[in-house]
Amino acid sequence: MGASLKEAGSTCTTINEKPEYARIPPGKKGYLQEKVEHALQMPKIVYIRLPDGRTTVNLLKQVAMTLAIRYDETRALFYWQYKAEVSFDMWPFTVSGGIAAPIPFLSGDKTEGPGRRHSLNPFPPGRRLGYLRRPDVVIVKNPADRWPGRGNVDREGKPHVDNLLRLVEVKFPGDKWGVGQERAYQIIAGDFKSRMTVIDVSDCNGELEKVRQRALANVPASQPAKARQRRRVPIRTIAPVTEPVWYEDWWSSAERHVEDVAEAVAPVWDAVHRGYTYLSEETSAFLHEQAPWIFTAGQWVADKASDEWMWVDEKGQEIYRYTMEQLRAGWNEIVRTTDMTWEFLKQIDWAQIAITTLEVLAAVVVVVAAVAIVVLLAPVLVAIFTALAAIVSAASAEALAALALALGVTVVASAG
Repeated sequence: MGASLKEAGSTCTTINEKPEYARIPPGKKGYLQEKVEHALQMPKIVYIRLPDGRTTVNLLKQVAMTLAIRYDETRALFYWQYKAEVSFDMWPFTVSGGIAAPIPFLSGDKTEGPGRRHSLNPFPPGRRLGYLRRPDVVIVKNPADRWPGRGNVDREGKPHVDNLLRLVEVKFPGDKWGVGQERAYQIIAGDFKSRMTVIDVSDCNGELEKVRQRALANVPASQPAKARQRRRVPIRTIAPVTEPVWYEDWWSSAERHVEDVAEAVAPVWDAVHRGYTYLSEETSAFLHEQAPWIFTAGQWVADKASDEWMWVDEKGQEIYRYTMEQLRAGWNEIVRTTDMTWEFLKQIDWAQIAITTLEVLAAVVVVVAAVAIVVLLAPVLVAIFTALAAIVSAASAEALAALALALGVTVVASAG
């Protein structure tokens, strides 16, 4: 269950626990170190071209660690001791004068009642501006209980038992505390000297900073691009994972010229020559099977007569078609499994397939407001998701309203 760890080296300790906080619980350090070392080994940066023409650089260490943990969670149906980026509502603590504990946001699928998993939406409905926090990792006391909080009630007033063993914040090289972040995490943990751990990650070779500086200077790496080498993601699922799991080569963007990089990270729904030469053979085959329209330059067009959407190429020829029933069924399943909202979908600037397990799960990294976010989907939903994102990104206000109505979307203004 998971790869064995190798020594990081005699002159450097990868995980350094801040002495003013609690140490990692006994028996838990190996799992966290596994994920941290995995993130350090991953390609370093990705260039993201925003809609206004600006290009931003994202260091994807946190994304890599979150994705590795989230994959374990998903395979275990979220009955897992480690939970990545749980969103907490800080409002109850504020209005109670510091008495009530911050409350984790739970899944929007209420069919499982108060025992449902935590929300996977980084911008969950009902949040208030300035009162949302997402610590890197929450370790729970009892993995058979999916509640990740220390408080005894959820946001609907349903009872729970304190299940928060440890809040863990991981600081990769260059990471700093945001405004109010440290204090907020102390509040979530409660007794932070016994229930909060802060890890400073050391990069023994200083490679991260070197790559970051090259990226910011828009200078191509001095070394030639290396042959494709995939590293398996450390997976600790209950059932062994037989398929190899990897990140795509376009993540290794510092080894390519900046103009090529900008093309490589174009949205997954962009024209065929914008990034697809960087896909592995396996993922290319996966996309050809699940979403063949991606590989032909074109656009989505509404066929009002049949209430369907068509992908039409640059010559006006139809390449692919979705019925509204297909889109609606796919959207409902995406919402159920990811807590996606219509507003979230509308804000996606960019998306790309990042990791593939072919028969189990596929991950898409999306960028919302210049922040990289992980979305894990069943492979059959990837095509629907990318199609909807492409439609929404280019549709007129009228077409967007009609699509929302047809999908049964209830558009609710976000609080704050």
